[in-house]
Amino acid sequence: MQWPAPQLTCIKNGSSLMVVFKKILLMLMVLTLLSCAARPVSTSSQQPQQDMTLSDTATADNTTPAEPAISDDYSAAAPQYQLSQFDTVWQRIGHQVKIKVPDNADIRAQRAFYKRHQKLLDEVSRRAEPFLYHIVLELEKRKMPVELALLPIVESSFNPLAQAGAPAGLWQMVPQTARNFGLKRNEWYDGRKDPIASTAATLDYLQYLYQLLGQDWLNAVAGYNSGEGTIERAIRRNQQAGKPIDFWSLNLPRKSTIYMPKWLALIDLVQKPEQYDVRWGYIANKPSIGFASIKGPVDMAQAASLAGLSLIELRKLNPAFRKSTTAPGGPYSLVLPLDKVDSFNRQSEQLKLQKISVTTDSYTVKSGDSLGSIAKRYQITVAALRKANQLSSDQLKIGQKLALPGAAFSSGSFAASGNQHNEKASSKKPSQQRSYQVKTGDNLWDLSREFKVDLMELARLNKLTKSSALKPGQKILIPTTAKISQAKNSKSKDKNENTARYTVKSGDSLDKIARKHKVKVADLMRWNALQAHSTLQPGQKLKVSGV
Repeated sequence: MQWPAPQLTCIKNGSSLMVVFKKILLMLMVLTLLSCAARPVSTSSQQPQQDMTLSDTATADNTTPAEPAISDDYSAAAPQYQLSQFDTVWQRIGHQVKIKVPDNADIRAQRAFYKRHQKLLDEVSRRAEPFLYHIVLELEKRKMPVELALLPIVESSFNPLAQAGAPAGLWQMVPQTARNFGLKRNEWYDGRKDPIASTAATLDYLQYLYQLLGQDWLNAVAGYNSGEGTIERAIRRNQQAGKPIDFWSLNLPRKSTIYMPKWLALIDLVQKPEQYDVRWGYIANKPSIGFASIKGPVDMAQAASLAGLSLIELRKLNPAFRKSTTAPGGPYSLVLPLDKVDSFNRQSEQLKLQKISVTTDSYTVKSGDSLGSIAKRYQITVAALRKANQLSSDQLKIGQKLALPGAAFSSGSFAASGNQHNEKASSKKPSQQRSYQVKTGDNLWDLSREFKVDLMELARLNKLTKSSALKPGQKILIPTTAKISQAKNSKSKDKNENTARYTVKSGDSLDKIARKHKVKVADLMRWNALQAHSTLQPGQKLKVSGV
């Protein structure tokens, strides 16, 4: 085929060839510029994007099934220099939130509850002040969700001395879990009530649950509350049915579905306090406590004096020590305000190490007794009981006399320590068991609260289960730790004051009961020694007036 002549004439001309070449060169330059504009460019002006806090990627209030409830990548946490710019620890937590809080009725109800009870949040902030920064720092070091620092609000209202039955401490750990994760517990010291040691153990446990329960932090928290077996079974059922295994897809007991909204509501309130019109008490975003080393057993009152603290202040920072002295042996660490640690360490040689003496009482073995039950009753360890009686086996005989290693006392004066009440209570001989005659409407739950004893201990002592029905006229043995005379006085006082009582029904909540009886939730909690997170039991009796 022959090209038409007009298309070739321009090429024959030299000047025309130059024009064509320039046009081609211009087109190539334009194409190059266009391709450069299409590529992402990394320049110094864009560097601040790498410093965005975690909240910039997680501000949505609602989740959809297609979105993960939480990102598992905590390696992208903001650097320390950036986290230190926040004025309060609450802000530090709020700007690192990654859990997306759904908008559902249960969470809205919990938000409304906390909003109505600003005084409760104020009290939580006051209690959390010494320990919250430490907890947040530990979570950041482990690259765990900082939102977990809010769990002690749900568990104990941040009260390290809280004990509701078997669970105890900030994190409300049960004895078996505490033992499994290395917390010590004896007549001198309860690691569950040590805010530092219990935090380390709880974070270990939560990391274990995270791996066990589908690498889902919501499942881990649910397992912490309801027991790992409960969540494991729910996951297994969903897997067998081909369903998702995230928390929201699991069929769980009501206990779990009540607990989670409380925690998620708190996350919302910490992340967006202005939006929900709540205040968090000021907790500086810096360390407030430090650790002083002591070589051996010391009198707590003497240590408090050396630190420039009252005994009450020292005990609040070190609630795990159960007596007027630290335990025999050592060395130990005492938690002190940060500004007092150096001075205390310089003067610590002045601390007189206490020579611990031990009084012994005796106990006559009865049918059904074991070393474990006797040790638990008298708040001593099996090892101490075995050693005091030089036992080579755990077999006991009915009528056998056992020496009980009693409450220890130091060579210092208890009167001088300002703690006479506690020491008298711990050093006196346990009283004989007393009995209580069951009245109409009584149950073990109410009796355990009335006499301030552990529910399981009360049930065990009477060879009952915690849900056993009681009959009017039935005799119930009360553990030696209870003060029955006080309880009787309290009951007669209640009658004299014509105190009204309400029997809890299925579906009741503190808020619902308070509205029904036209009283404040805070009063209900105070009259019945309840926490904001307390779970009500059907059949439980509550005081609703007259206090």
